[in-house]
Amino acid sequence: MLQDSKIRTFLSVAEEGSFTGAARRLGVSQPAVSSQISALEQMLGCPLFVRGAVLQLTPSGETFRDYARRIQQAYDLANQAFGL
Repeated sequence: MLQDSKIRTFLSVAEEGSFTGAARRLGVSQPAVSSQISALEQMLGCPLFVRGAVLQLTPSGETFRDYARRIQQAYDLANQAFGL
């Protein structure tokens, strides 16, 4: 299966609204989710989430979410086309 774990983790956190919820959804630990998001933020050079009482996307996070969705859709289409 073609996939990018950082993209998948980012989208899960954005959709769940929490690192814990994303971890549960992905079947991994919360520290693993935090590590993936931190690595992605370092790679991109900007924070993607405002961490507080309520987890929110930063403006950069909102922009990246649009790209991440398109990337994930491309992976899904390729997986479907090749029976992965």
